[in-house]
Amino acid sequence: MANHGLPEDVLIEIMVRLPVKSIQRFKCVSKSWRDLLKSSIFIKRHQKRDVRKQHVLLVKRFLRQQDERKNVFSFHDPDFPQVLVSPDLSVPIPDIVPQSNIQRTLFATVHGPCNGLVCVTFDETVFLCNPALREFRSLPPWNIVYPDQRYIITNLDNGFGLDPNTGAYKVVRIWLIHHSRGGYRDRSKYPLNQTLRFDLYNSTSNSWKQIDPELPNVDLVWWFPCFQLFFNNSIHWCASTLENQSGCNILCFDTSTDAFRLMDYPDQGLQDVAGHLRGLMVLNESLAIFFYRSKEPVNIWVMKEYGVKESWTKQFVIGPHDSILNPLLCLGDEWLLYESENGKLAAWALHQNHFKEFQFYEYQNSLRALVYEECLINLEMLIPGDH
Repeated sequence: MANHGLPEDVLIEIMVRLPVKSIQRFKCVSKSWRDLLKSSIFIKRHQKRDVRKQHVLLVKRFLRQQDERKNVFSFHDPDFPQVLVSPDLSVPIPDIVPQSNIQRTLFATVHGPCNGLVCVTFDETVFLCNPALREFRSLPPWNIVYPDQRYIITNLDNGFGLDPNTGAYKVVRIWLIHHSRGGYRDRSKYPLNQTLRFDLYNSTSNSWKQIDPELPNVDLVWWFPCFQLFFNNSIHWCASTLENQSGCNILCFDTSTDAFRLMDYPDQGLQDVAGHLRGLMVLNESLAIFFYRSKEPVNIWVMKEYGVKESWTKQFVIGPHDSILNPLLCLGDEWLLYESENGKLAAWALHQNHFKEFQFYEYQNSLRALVYEECLINLEMLIPGDH
């Protein structure tokens, strides 16, 4: 590194403080700089720095005709969501015909983030994305064909996380299997040993396997709006059980042990949440959940001590306000980002009880949002092979 007048250790100390966009430019200075900035040592140092640039990733969906759909990533500054910080990026959904017994979805879904990466799914297709580098990498295919063609397979939801012990990235896919002539709960008429199927991808082996959740009482995983959440080394979903089909549980998947467990919603004032939208989010570095029904207030609860049911505390009551259609996430403890009834992105000031709308449109009831930190992870090195 002496050819540029800086010792390597000094150069690294300077570079790890820079945003990804600047580092990408410096890769063009010389071959030695490019090799250093692409090295696993530098990438890990950059990943571990105390302050990394954050962006809001919005997924816009457009449905122009019955069979014509478009999924677009949009990148924004968390302090000013109305400001576009980089060009929109089309999600490269392949033009494939799904297997005959898989129910086709209209739009891609996004999961995470985890270490600055997100996971995107569409029917059988799954790929990882590094939004900071604008890179996509498809995962190997997984054959989900159910042996009895009388049954329809629907992708309920997915999860994305990291095993802190091995560094492996994991994707969980949750499938609902039900008879084509009746509701999936009609087990007397259409007997079925398993109505939910769980598949797990591990980046270390770059392969899929079917897993047994060992939770026979889990009946359904709620997909809308819910937004699976990777938090405290576990993936979380809202779920219902055979004993409580109104959906008063949080299903957790521990990415280090591949084990499932259940956590309870808060009790107070939530004896009956049927008909409510519910969703998971992070608020002040704690697990949080919101409950909302149209034209009623949005109630946000925070689990002060992770895993302790008694620590649930109602933190905010927002509204009621006619503009709120779907809450999305909290930006710090200042703003609740949500989709408004007229299809716009909007933000509610949690402490000041007012809102503002942004000139940002999409297909109603389809907007998704994530807050991610930029990273330099190379997906080609993470997921080897050509798919």
